[in-house]
Order: sequence, then C-alpha cells, then structure tokens
Amino acid sequence: MKNIIIRTVIFLFAGMLISCTKTEKTTALRKNIEDAVFASGYVEKDEEYLISAKISGNIINIPVSEGDQVSKNSLIATIENTIQTDQLKDAEAVYSQSRTNTSGSSPQLLQIRSQIDQAQHQVEQDRINFQRYKELRVKNSVSQLDFEKAQLQYQSSQNSLISLQKNYQDTKNMLELAEKRSAIQVDQQNDILKDYSIRSQGKGEVLTVFKKNGELVKQGENIIKIGNGDFKLRLYVSEDDIAKIKTGQKAAVRLNTYPNDTFPATIVKILPAFDETEQSYIVEAKFDKLPKAVFSGTQLQANIETAKRKNVLVIPTSYISKGKFVILENGEQRQITTGSKDSEWTEILSGISENDVLLKPKN
Repeated sequence: MKNIIIRTVIFLFAGMLISCTKTEKTTALRKNIEDAVFASGYVEKDEEYLISAKISGNIINIPVSEGDQVSKNSLIATIENTIQTDQLKDAEAVYSQSRTNTSGSSPQLLQIRSQIDQAQHQVEQDRINFQRYKELRVKNSVSQLDFEKAQLQYQSSQNSLISLQKNYQDTKNMLELAEKRSAIQVDQQNDILKDYSIRSQGKGEVLTVFKKNGELVKQGENIIKIGNGDFKLRLYVSEDDIAKIKTGQKAAVRLNTYPNDTFPATIVKILPAFDETEQSYIVEAKFDKLPKAVFSGTQLQANIETAKRKNVLVIPTSYISKGKFVILENGEQRQITTGSKDSEWTEILSGISENDVLLKPKN
C-alpha cells in the first residue's frame, strides 16, 4: 500500500514579506493565513460496484468494453451453460409429464376411475341382491346362511368401492404434489441458468473489465466494475489531523492528470471508522466544478482548509536554524517558539517582533 504523507500547511493570502535578496535579510510580518490539512487519495464514481461470477465456468461472451454506458439489467457477460441448459430441459420434461398425470387424461387416474365405475356397478347389483334375499328371508323362503352371504357380499362390495375412491384421491394428491415439486425444480433450474448470464444491477459506466472471452472464471471472482453518478474524491487523513476536519470545509485539489491546475472541492462526508489497510481515516469530497475530463481512479493531492486566522506573525522557514533559532542583524542567535509551518513559511508565537531584522543562515 502506498505511503500517505499528511501534514499541516499554511497558505498566505496577503502581500509578500519584506526581504532583501541581496543582503539575505528579512523581517517578520503579520498576515492573514489559512491552516490546512494535506491529504492524498483518488477519484471514484459516487456509486461503484463489482459484478462477480455466481458460478464457475468458461466465459463465452463479454459484449461490453471499458467506457461503455449500460442500463439496468444489461447483459455483461455469459458463461458456458450447455450442461445447465440440458438439466433445465430434463426438469421441463418431468414437469410436462407430471402435468399430464394430473389432467383428465392421466393413465393412472383413468385406470382407477374405471375400477371405481365397475365397483359402483357391483355395489348396485349386490344391493339389489341383498334386498331380494332380505325380503325372502322374511317369508322364510331362503336360509339364514344364504341371507348372510348376500349381506356380506353387499358389505364387501361397498368396502371395495370406498377403498378405490380413497386410492383415487390419494393418487391424485400424490400426482399433484409431484407436479408442484417438478414445477419448483424447473424454477430452480431456471434461476441457476440465469446465473450464467451476468447482468448489471443498474445503469452506469463500465469502468474496468477484469476478464476476457474464453477465460475461466471461478465463483466469486470479479468480472466487471461499474460506476454511476457524479465523481467523488476519496481522501486519506491521519489520526493527528482528523479532528480538524468538518463537513462543508473547502479543499484545493490537484489531480495527477492536471499537475499544473488546482480544483476547488467541498468535504461532504467523514467516515467514522479507522481504515486499517490505509492506516488513515477516510474523508469524502465533491468537486465544486468538474474538470473537463475526469477519470475514476485518478490519484490526487488535496489541501483541506481547516481554519482562517488574521494578523499572524510569520517569517520564511529558511531563516530558522536548528528548528528553533533565528539570527538577528547584530549576529545574536535567539530562540523562538513556532506554530504552524510548511516548507516556505513558519508562524512565530514568541521570541521576535516585526521590528527585528533577521539574517538568513548560511547553511
């Protein structure tokens, strides 16, 4: 991971310090300054997401290229799906047969229905026979044994009919359940087949294509990155400086693609958690006005304005010796207390005044 240098810098907005280049002398002046925090980072789309493979296989088609605009549910890539297509066809064949088995032309139900018709006819015959024997028994024209035989036959045919009717309903329920299960299997196979056709979640721009046609992709591997919306700046700020950052603060941004230009931006979000990977806090900013051409991933440096102070005493940093001494015009070396500083200017808290003339150290 790249090292991120973060420091506090000072911007001077008033006139130049009084100095004499020839004699290497200067005096301290009171000026209005801005305190700023330095941060590095990069440009990214407001909404970026990665599309990964849900299954493993060979990619047979990637119809988009980097820079293409895509709409929601656009086809992004296709993975070879011959085996899955065959499995879907098998499931559809089973479902088709199961629908036939629950229809009026079901062979199993027709067979049981025929048996029920025969059983109903037998019940009716046995009922008539039983009724006749019953009347004859009253007249004592048949024996008790013959009467009981007719009675048992009638009861037996009734039980057979009930059994067949129950068998019919059980078989129908079983076939309907099989139809539902086969329908679910078709839906499941269809859902799996959809995973072989990878589609975008929403509209946006194709930022990166990680794979090529014919390449093997494993489940979970990224295939494409898509971005949508405006550009935002992702900035890394150190632990020492994060407390100084507030939303609404202004930042001066320099992009690596425009090394000689500075673009104004505004802090819009401060992420609450410390990023262990970057060893920094993450701050997001938005351009006040977009550059003519912006590219996701562009590296940048930013100075975030944290405070404005008036009438601050400053001297050139080059006039400071050993970090805390200055040389007066009479040759005296005097210790000073400093505040904010950068490579050009240093704030003086105590030790000298505007009346003191300073000599630039020779080393």
